Amino acid sequence: MATDRHLTAVPDRDNAETPGGVPTAEALASFLRHLAGRRGRSGRITSPETVRAYTSALPTAFTGIVHLGELARVGRDQLHTNIRGAWGGAAPSTFNAKRAAVASALAYFHDQGWIGDPAAVLHGLDREHQPRPDDTRVRSRERIDRLIADKRRPLEDRTLWAMLYSTAARAEEVLRLNVEDLDRANRRARTIRKGGKADELLYDIRTARMLGQLLGRRTRGPIFLSARIAPDDGTAPVRDVDPASRRRRMTYRTAERHLGAATDGWNLHDLRHSRLTHAGEDGATEADLMNLSGHEDRRTLQRYLKPSKEGTQRRLDGIEAQRGTWTPSADELADRMTTR
Repeated sequence: MATDRHLTAVPDRDNAETPGGVPTAEALASFLRHLAGRRGRSGRITSPETVRAYTSALPTAFTGIVHLGELARVGRDQLHTNIRGAWGGAAPSTFNAKRAAVASALAYFHDQGWIGDPAAVLHGLDREHQPRPDDTRVRSRERIDRLIADKRRPLEDRTLWAMLYSTAARAEEVLRLNVEDLDRANRRARTIRKGGKADELLYDIRTARMLGQLLGRRTRGPIFLSARIAPDDGTAPVRDVDPASRRRRMTYRTAERHLGAATDGWNLHDLRHSRLTHAGEDGATEADLMNLSGHEDRRTLQRYLKPSKEGTQRRLDGIEAQRGTWTPSADELADRMTTR
């Protein structure tokens, strides 16, 4: 795919040889335009969520670096300081994601001939160690059922938890749903998966009943709402506001906080992980799990196909119950009788 190296708003290679080099703001703008139109290995355009995440992170990372030429000198240290200062205290996955965004931008700048080796710019700013996923994050069916049935908790939250578990969807894919996205007769919901793919979520009868109670006569607007009221000044996106109550769409952070407060620190991904593990224990095929979860690579499903301790114990108990009490055969009894 053609890059933006000939855009008139961005200096060309000759300008990159000037003492200051290409203005950083113009270089970042060129990279973001390139990113927004780039197709990944799947053939799909970069998702709007990814573009927004990069648009948020990159100005923070490059703050104080006026020209790309500075990256060969003090600008490199400034870049490292900015990244560590903004995300050094965040989870390793967050830090690594922001570092990866910067690395992508640097690789693009190198391809345009605007900077030297991008690896040299990031040298000394290593990825944080990310521990392997914890299998103990699989929650038992009984605990999940009790959580969803606990009427001390708001119906809004319980319906969200039921939908996250039954669909095995990522939290973002459920929180972005509007009432118009529901196919209630067939218990499906249209959403945009990670990577920008349009797909349908599949939910169960329990979730369908709870959605009916939650929505009442609402026919449009976000399904899951926060307590925040949107100002009537046009600053809140129309899609993220309930037209009747003016309540805003529930955010990921709010949903995570509510679940953590109702449990001993569960996170939203625990429900997705648990559902896929339970479905695998019940005999769902890889194709079933991929259809349910939206995964496109079988390798990413392997950790969900590992049974939980509860699942293993339940199957072993079932084997024991089916086997019953062992008794010797007639041949064994005859052998005992003749050897005495």
